[in-house]
Order: sequence, then structure tokens, then C-alpha cells
Amino acid sequence: MTSGPSTADAVSASVACARALGLPADDPEVIAEGYSVRVRLRPAAVVTRVVTIGRELRPDPWTWLEREVSVANYLAATGLPVVAPWADAGPYMAEGLEVSLWHWAEHDSTVVSAAQFGAMLGRLHSALDADPGDLPPLVGPLTDIATALTVSSDPMLHRAAGELVPLALTWPRRPLHGDAHTGNVLMTPGGPLWTDFEDVCVGPLEWDLASMTITDDAVAAYPGPVDRLRLADCRDLRRLQILASLLVGGYEEPALHQELVSHLGRRDC
Repeated sequence: MTSGPSTADAVSASVACARALGLPADDPEVIAEGYSVRVRLRPAAVVTRVVTIGRELRPDPWTWLEREVSVANYLAATGLPVVAPWADAGPYMAEGLEVSLWHWAEHDSTVVSAAQFGAMLGRLHSALDADPGDLPPLVGPLTDIATALTVSSDPMLHRAAGELVPLALTWPRRPLHGDAHTGNVLMTPGGPLWTDFEDVCVGPLEWDLASMTITDDAVAAYPGPVDRLRLADCRDLRRLQILASLLVGGYEEPALHQELVSHLGRRDC
């Protein structure tokens, strides 16, 4: 895997950003690690988001964080249940890293039910319909796949991208969460909240139902017609996006790699 900012770097940048803004951050706590690191700035009720390994796929985190803050602010203003950006959310540059700030939402590890997820997604789409601003088409998967194509010669990556990317560009376009899945819904004492709008984009509604965590029951609970053939193609695009991340990051996950290749290979049948 390419060397990049570490979790410790993200914590240091978060604390530096907080202090520059006059926020108390004497006891930072890492609450999530993935493409980004999230740091709770205790005792302040603020959470930072700092892109770390995600910059391997997306070299310009500033644009993504800026778009995420803008859309989350828009949705919060409509009354939709979202984790809201902090009053001065940024993004900011601190110690060479991009940092955005968010209100802390107390939550537990409960997973939203399938029926609740489908209904919530319908309400999210309705709120986004009003006008969240100018959004790029399927920016998450298309960017990740494009990055992988420049650094990997994996035959399945190139074959599947040659089919799925042109197809994706023909799909209908409406505003989407972009990375909708059960892990991006926080269960709080006041009810479930949407979070993580980094991949917000336009595309077919089926893309927001394509995560492997979304069951058929959740799809059935979505309050609108779903094109099942397009949903199947969106799920393959999601698989291709995951394959791209494995290849760019150099992750040693042979079982997952084989599963993805096997699924994508069936498109040739």
C-alpha cells in the first residue's frame, strides 16, 4: 500500500485545526478509521474528518470535503435528519491535511432496519430533489476506477471498466447520497441520522441501493419504482469500485478479490 498520512497524522492535524479555531481539544479520540479518520475533539462536541488513505484514490480531498459540507448544510436546513456540519465546518488546511468539522452525535452500534433504511432513502432523495447544487455524475466509483486504471494492469479491472463505465454514463441522473449503506446511518437517541456525504453525486436512484449491505427488503421498502436490471448493473459497478480500491491500495485480500472477479466475470457469460 502506498505510504500516506497516518491516523496519528490525522489526530495531530485535527488538534492543530481545533486550536487555531479556539476549540478545546485536549483529549482527542479516534472514532472511525477508513478512507478517512474521524476524531472526536473532546471536550468540545465536535468531530473532525481527515482524509488519509482515501487520497490514494482521490488525490484532491479538498473538493470532496467542500462538496460534502455544502450538501450536508443544505440537507440540515431542510430538516432532514443528518449529522450537521459544525458552524465553521471548513474545510481547513492543518499540517498539510484537509480537515472538516462536524457536530458530535451520540450514537450506538445498532444497525438501521431494512424497512427503515428504504424509507429513509426515499425521504433523502425527495430532499435532494429541491436543488442541492451542481453535482458530478457518479463521482465516487468513476474516480476510483479511473485511478485504478492508471496504476493496475489487472485484466478484470480493464475488461469490466470497458463495459461498465460507458454504460454508467448513459444512466439517468438525479441527486444521490453516493455512498448510501447501513453503516452511513447513525442510530442516535433522537433517531437515525444520515452521515458521510463525501460521494454525493448525480446518477440513477439504483446506485444508492447498490451497496452489498442493502437487502432485498430494503429495496422493497424504497417508496418508488426500482429498475431491477439497472440495480444489478449498479451492483456490478460497486463491485468494480471495490476491486479498484483493493488494487490501488495493495490490500492482500485474495478471497475478496476472487469473489469480485467471479461476479464481474459472469457479465461475459
